[in-house]
Amino acid sequence: METANASSIVNMAGDRDTGLFAKSPYSVVEIVFILVGALLLSIITTTGNLLIMLSIKVNKNLKTVGNYFLFSLACTDLFTGVCSINVYATYLAIGYWPLGKLACDLWLTADYAVGHASILNLLLISFDRYFCITKPMTYPAHRSPKMAKMLISAAWILSFVLWTPLILFWDYVGPRSVPSTLCYCEFIFNPWATFATSILFFYLPLCIMAYLYWRIVKTSYDSSRRNSRRPSGGSFSDIVSIPEEGITTKQEEEDGDVKEKEMLQQRSVVFKELQADQMDSESKTVSASTSRRPSILRKSSAVSKIPTQTPSSQNSATDLEKSVRQLYVKVSYRNVSIQILDKWRGRYSTTREKKVTRTIMAVMIAFIVTWTPYNVVVLVFTLCNACVPDTLWGATYWLCYFNSTVNPACYALCNDTFKITFKHLLLCQYKNIRGQW
Repeated sequence: METANASSIVNMAGDRDTGLFAKSPYSVVEIVFILVGALLLSIITTTGNLLIMLSIKVNKNLKTVGNYFLFSLACTDLFTGVCSINVYATYLAIGYWPLGKLACDLWLTADYAVGHASILNLLLISFDRYFCITKPMTYPAHRSPKMAKMLISAAWILSFVLWTPLILFWDYVGPRSVPSTLCYCEFIFNPWATFATSILFFYLPLCIMAYLYWRIVKTSYDSSRRNSRRPSGGSFSDIVSIPEEGITTKQEEEDGDVKEKEMLQQRSVVFKELQADQMDSESKTVSASTSRRPSILRKSSAVSKIPTQTPSSQNSATDLEKSVRQLYVKVSYRNVSIQILDKWRGRYSTTREKKVTRTIMAVMIAFIVTWTPYNVVVLVFTLCNACVPDTLWGATYWLCYFNSTVNPACYALCNDTFKITFKHLLLCQYKNIRGQW
């Protein structure tokens, strides 16, 4: 391979009329710059997306339903890094297509279908995030790996079903106008076909994704405002403490919060009475003997606190009442502890959802920035060929490929788990990967 490349460069430099680059419109320096730049971009894109796929594979914490869609998106970006960038760079550098009509149509079909599959994967990711945020109680019941795999398979199949006949069988619509030495889609000169494909395959999904993320951001913001108004308790005493009289807020006037406060106030009163009874009981026990009774919360059962000796009926009633109070407080304490854990679990879940949403939002923004210029230029080119210079066309086309390079960086910058897993994989520290294999 190196010998072939060396001989090609020699032919290019020595005899441009007979070499591989004889028809290239670029100078030797420009050709070297294109090929080396494309090679570096291909290596970075391939490495980054392989890291994503390996991270999801080896780290159990990343094996979530949402990351199934990211894995599929990484597959489309991997194809771009391995095939599309190198083929297009070679075609651009030598100035003509040397492989014939059939190879050109097959490459265009694969390139366009994989690109559309990435758009559909982003659309699936958007819907998945939207339902996770807006329907957190009902959607998880339907959100399964099987469902994700079915949707991903449908996205890939639909992409090839749509683009294969559009590119391979366009010759049956009209005579072929593209020379055999060039490689681009025939329908690009047909305004109706170009506008239809652009609207259907790009602008419509883009509008849907933008609307879904607007709803996601709005729902998250409203949820954060509601949570910020509610007092957060971090311990048992914080939750069961009696609020000061005369101080109420608008949120406390709601029915659910009023009932909750009444319940907690009752628990607090019983808890304080129990503390007073316990102090009296302990003081009497200490003065009578050297033995000490354990605290209320460390007892295995409330019944064990009932004296074994036969006391008077009045003492028995008093002890039984104390035991009932202790049992009630023990159950109340457990319920309050569950409430605290639920709040902490809710905070953790909310934080995690925010991180995932931030990651997908970064991918979404990168997609808009890198794909929109090309789709605008295509529409302009269809209406006015002379209005779009070759440099602008090539730059916007390369920008679409560059999106596959940016996506892994979005994961690493916005998700700490991906970042740490990338680091361990690059340093070959497989034992440090959390939840490995």
